[in-house]
Amino acid sequence: MPIDPRQLDFWNAEENDFWDIINELIVMTLHDGAMEGIMALPANLRVLADMNWINQNVLNYVRTYRFSWIKSITDTIRTQVQQAIMDWMREGSPLSALENRLTPIFGQVRAEMIAATETTRVYQSGNQAAWEASGIVSKMVWRTAEDDLVCDICGPMEGVEIGIGDIDAQPPAHSNCRCSSVPVVDDNLVKAKFDKINS
Repeated sequence: MPIDPRQLDFWNAEENDFWDIINELIVMTLHDGAMEGIMALPANLRVLADMNWINQNVLNYVRTYRFSWIKSITDTIRTQVQQAIMDWMREGSPLSALENRLTPIFGQVRAEMIAATETTRVYQSGNQAAWEASGIVSKMVWRTAEDDLVCDICGPMEGVEIGIGDIDAQPPAHSNCRCSSVPVVDDNLVKAKFDKINS
């Protein structure tokens, strides 16, 4: 395995190892989000959620997640580490100076922030998969934690309706975002779904 973090091979191997560790967790979080998304629908309409569609969507999301979000995280960390090493080498500082530069990149606080943000993102995507699979949800409503810790980014989003397919407009809006969304059931879509079932 490559051991030089200045080389791309090192980071490709790291990304593969990281994915091997979290793959199962991502699938479980998506599944849990989808089940919770179904439970957020009115009880008499939950049966309309197409589990085959949800399962296929989960598989598609996992593939996309690996090659977008995980790659993005890895690329960001790689860039920061490479810059820290180059600055350290240029300065000729002792090893302790490099350790100080790397701590914020790999520290506990950063790890917790990434974990919280990505769990929110994956769980929200599971919710969305369930709502899309039902065929009766056209929009979602943004919900904040409605407390004193709500930030200036999320505060104005409370109650805003988002198109069901607008992935970039849904929570999380930033690192450590605590927001979520709830489904808006479209009565016209419900009627059309039952008309189709009864025809």
